[in-house]
Amino acid sequence: MSAALDLIVTNGGRVAAIWLLLVLLAVFALAGLALPRGVRRPRQISAWLADNARRKREVEAGKTAEAEESIRYAEEIVVAARGAAATAERRREQCQRAQGGVEAAWQSYQDADAALDRARRAAAYVTPASIPSEAERARSLRRSAQAAHRRGDLCDIQLLDALTHRNGWDATLHPVEQEMALARAAVKHRFARYQKALDVEQEAWRASDIATAAVRSLRHEVTAAATRAYVARSTLQPMERTSRRRHGVPAAA
Repeated sequence: MSAALDLIVTNGGRVAAIWLLLVLLAVFALAGLALPRGVRRPRQISAWLADNARRKREVEAGKTAEAEESIRYAEEIVVAARGAAATAERRREQCQRAQGGVEAAWQSYQDADAALDRARRAAAYVTPASIPSEAERARSLRRSAQAAHRRGDLCDIQLLDALTHRNGWDATLHPVEQEMALARAAVKHRFARYQKALDVEQEAWRASDIATAAVRSLRHEVTAAATRAYVARSTLQPMERTSRRRHGVPAAA
């Protein structure tokens, strides 16, 4: 009986050893099949393993750089969105000032038109006996034109024309008629100022609309960039842990 048990144990050990040898041979065969064609020698295998490790590091480095770029871009787009919001606020303030400028220019035009109406009524009462000398009329035109320019009723070119008696300015007219001519020039100047104020207001609103649209676009981009940055951080964390383990650096607490 004892001899029979010894035989079974001996044969069982041989069978186990044979199975272990077969498994090892199968592993080596599969490993050989996994190697690229032409890589069979130990030196070739070592070179292949080193090249494969290098490619993996390059892929990881590329993924790391891409993730870091996504995070950096998200931070920059947030700053850009804040700047765009500040710009849009300034544009709205400019619109309000431009609107106030239009209202003021319109009121100035209305005042100039009312002054012209008063000058017309005054001119109706001019009598020949009240006509001053030509020198006095020239001095009156000069003083009235300079005063109108200081009030903003005449532009620089209109003042120069009045002082040099060009482009319809007549120093021989009665002072009352000169005042009417000045009033007409003031109406023309004030209306031109009003039209310019309208153009400024229109441009201010256009710039404000562009700035507002930029803010909306950047806010959408901030949301998208924040999502990409979140994914990038999630990608970086396991790669950083793997890199620390590879270099023997303890994980952060």
